[in-house]
Amino acid sequence: MSAIISQKRDSIYLKIIALLASVRWKNVLFTAIAQYISFLFAFNVKEDIFHSLLEVKVHLIILSTALILAGGYIINNFYDIEKDLINRPHRTRFQNLISRGFKLNFYLVLNFLGLSIALYASWRIFLFFAFYTFALWFYSHKLSKVVLIRELAASFLTVFAFFSLVFYYQSLSLIFFVYGANLFFVLFAREIYKDIIWVKGDVITGYESIVTKIGIETSKRIFQVILIVSYAIDAIFLMVNTKPEFFFILGGIAILKLLMIWLIEKNKKPIHRILQLTLLLFIIGIIWL
Repeated sequence: MSAIISQKRDSIYLKIIALLASVRWKNVLFTAIAQYISFLFAFNVKEDIFHSLLEVKVHLIILSTALILAGGYIINNFYDIEKDLINRPHRTRFQNLISRGFKLNFYLVLNFLGLSIALYASWRIFLFFAFYTFALWFYSHKLSKVVLIRELAASFLTVFAFFSLVFYYQSLSLIFFVYGANLFFVLFAREIYKDIIWVKGDVITGYESIVTKIGIETSKRIFQVILIVSYAIDAIFLMVNTKPEFFFILGGIAILKLLMIWLIEKNKKPIHRILQLTLLLFIIGIIWL
């Protein structure tokens, strides 16, 4: 009897882990941390951080973002199951410990909770998240199948999640916009890179992507061009924000971009890790916005 109970308990634990993998909890946590840093350093007008943390509505907005973003990852996983089984077979089979029906119901619950919390926080925030929820579903259902639009939309929706606080405070500065544009270019390059390394799944399942249309080598050139163009955004940002800290932050990001431009040419593997490090530097940079 104890062995049966233990097996059931282990099965439950595995399903919980599989569910967390389906919602990509690391990405959700990454976004939440970035939002808290934005709140405390970019939007905070109080000198006492402790008193700032007592602002309940901000916590609700960040929680809403996490819930709706998690729902977005689930619905994307729901539509991309065939392609993911080819590109990431082990992870996808593990995630499939959770039935598709449960995932769909959980998606609806996450969106309901996220929108309910957003409505309690602010009607403006509710409208923001109502649009964002629809946009995430529309991306997974339609836009993810359209060449180039898929990559652009995925990059935009990732950046857009950070702007819930901008919408709440109604404070979009030029500095914040340019910083977001810089982040967008890096995310766009990441989407092109994902197309390159996951081309096998796209070909087998009949998904059209930039790589299936123009080939791997030309896609690598596009990856490089995007990062090169982003240097111009770096220069614009440093003209509107001359804080010395950003010369170190953007300098580090510039070196990482240059490294990726070289690595993609040499077919080296660690580009994904370098992209993660680049995004981490972007989050640290928010402190001085």
